[in-house]
Amino acid sequence: MTTQEKHKEYYDRLSKLQGKYLNYFIAGFVDGESSFSVAMTRQKYPSLSKGWKWIINPVFNVYQHENNKDILLLLKDKVFKTGRLHRKTSPYNVFTYSIENNKTLHEKIVPFFNKYQLATKTEDFKKFSKIVDMMDKKIHLDMEGFKRIVEIAFTMNAQGKNRKYSKEYIYETLSGQFDTLRKSSETIRQNQFVKTDKI
Repeated sequence: MTTQEKHKEYYDRLSKLQGKYLNYFIAGFVDGESSFSVAMTRQKYPSLSKGWKWIINPVFNVYQHENNKDILLLLKDKVFKTGRLHRKTSPYNVFTYSIENNKTLHEKIVPFFNKYQLATKTEDFKKFSKIVDMMDKKIHLDMEGFKRIVEIAFTMNAQGKNRKYSKEYIYETLSGQFDTLRKSSETIRQNQFVKTDKI
């Protein structure tokens, strides 16, 4: 039997699992092969003098060697029925299954792992789910709420030791971001009011 045939047999066997049996298997697998992370990234934003703004980006990732990517396809096509599969640039022989959309995380990922609980990633998942919930409630759209989320995020995944940007740098460069965003929102609301008034 070739390696490809073995992988197909493995995938077919997993695909036959149903309901809670499949879900408990997925929870155990994810416990060892995944990450729940919250990235702080800079996004282009011409309205600010510095030309960019901070955004909070919760991500659920599952990793697997290319020889075993079938299980990632199982997650994507049968279990969660969403997300994307892509090859990592380094190491190149590893594939990643990712979900970044906060609405999807809130509606699918968080409820799933609240029901089928993790063993080793419990604390990071609790913090991750709290951040996803706060963002669903739009708490991140003012400076105080944004900083609350940053504080939680920096207690995850080895206390933020591998982050590109420090918490201090993020806070130092937040200046003006929320004033500009608030003014933009007010302008949009005023324009909507004017259009409605004309009707």
